[in-house]
Amino acid sequence: MDTLSSQTPNPSQIYLPMLRESIDHFLLEHKNGCTDFSNFSTIFFRIIRNLPDPPLEIIWFYAAVTHHSARFTYGDPSEPLPRVKDLFQLLVGCSSSSSSVKKIAVLAPVFHELYVLLFDRKIPGKEFESFLEIIISYISICCGEGTEEEDESEALSSCFEELIKIWAVDKFRRDVRGFFPMVSDGVCESIRKGCGFAVLAGIVMYEAFTLRLCLKFDSRVLRAELERDMHEWVVQTISGFKSFHFLDTLLMMMLDPVLPVTSLLKFEDEILLREVLYNAVIMVDYPFISSQHGGKHIGKQLKNVAVLLLLVAERATRYVRENEDDNKVHTYMNALSNSFLPVELFKWITYETGAREITSRPTVYSPAALIKWLLIIDDLGVKIFENNFLKLHAKAIVCKSRVEYEIPVFKLETGESAHDDIYSSTSDAREDLHIDSDSEMVDQSEPSSPTSSCFVISQRTSQDTRKRKDVERIAENEVPMKLPKFHLHEHTVRCQAFQSDNRIDADNPIYCGDTLQMEH
Repeated sequence: MDTLSSQTPNPSQIYLPMLRESIDHFLLEHKNGCTDFSNFSTIFFRIIRNLPDPPLEIIWFYAAVTHHSARFTYGDPSEPLPRVKDLFQLLVGCSSSSSSVKKIAVLAPVFHELYVLLFDRKIPGKEFESFLEIIISYISICCGEGTEEEDESEALSSCFEELIKIWAVDKFRRDVRGFFPMVSDGVCESIRKGCGFAVLAGIVMYEAFTLRLCLKFDSRVLRAELERDMHEWVVQTISGFKSFHFLDTLLMMMLDPVLPVTSLLKFEDEILLREVLYNAVIMVDYPFISSQHGGKHIGKQLKNVAVLLLLVAERATRYVRENEDDNKVHTYMNALSNSFLPVELFKWITYETGAREITSRPTVYSPAALIKWLLIIDDLGVKIFENNFLKLHAKAIVCKSRVEYEIPVFKLETGESAHDDIYSSTSDAREDLHIDSDSEMVDQSEPSSPTSSCFVISQRTSQDTRKRKDVERIAENEVPMKLPKFHLHEHTVRCQAFQSDNRIDADNPIYCGDTLQMEH
């Protein structure tokens, strides 16, 4: 049975030549002033009707030509929302036999149209809000029908960008950036390279989520009441979606200095929205973000979300510290230490390293300290960061940070005892936390291995002459040794992670070009 299924051709590939030809014909006819595209609609309707699960690209083309035809036949062009409602119903009907992830991903054109309407302020807020609530309810129902693993391997076809030109045929921008205006350039680039349906569904959920939050600023309520209402809605929606890919996209947006909603919100509103999101993702534990959630791909997805949450937590902590909100700094630090993050990261790293014992780990669970520790592990060959952008972001945090840290030592073990120490340590992790973002990470008082050791980066005030030395990576088979202490001189830090020539010290990702002062 598996052999037969593997030999069954992908329907989207079968119809790809026909689809490309139809796209070219449509663009030519539209350029020549044609407003009747019923010939395309008839052909593609038959294809959709005869297929048990039509390809997303076929559905999109059929919906696009139908939508454009309706645009020319509607009597009153001043009421565009009914056309978008019809588009939503059409896409829902065409994807009724598809997987839950695909049902959500196919709605991307709806949010492209809704963004344009909201940007132009062509419709009353209440009517728009009611329609958006209906869509979000539909998405929540789809999220409850299945898991994101269903379409983990199914990706968009190569003509995806050409289909965007069909949807945006009368728009100024006809590219991926114009079609997804509420996401960052990095997310747009991942779409261009070819993302899966689950990733696209996460982006669609993020767009619905963001549009709904932007509409809340139209309500005439007190600022404190608005903040409380948005916080409750954000927590409820994240819990309802239960989607790693949605959370992935949301956290990626939160890594940007400014949320990509400035075209819809005032500057002060964007600040409030960012603060609400910081509180919702850092101070609330969501049950679905757990290794107990189960699933084939859950380990990798959980790790990705945990790393992103850690980067966002560091940005949020730095943000409130710059605003001199010490109470919020301590609140964020306590929430982080009591969350799933440290323990789940330790578990995932243990699984990935196999029979290797981690003989040292951070004793300070501040975001910056954990990020520095993860960079060390990534440099040892365990892939922590999914792409170069995240790794560069982590290196930039290290360059900016004044938190002192220890570099963990890894010792290869083949015995069963290699796992015992990790599981016992992770189970007691929350009891051993020391919340102090400015403390240094010191050796554990009772190391699990007599040969475990580390070296400490210590900031010192002495002006004694020091000799500069390069610190080489500790090889896996070397006997760990105590290295001399050194510090990063405050006046000679030169972070090169984002310089124009993109030169990065691959062997020393932690130091990012800092001048190292060594002790004799």
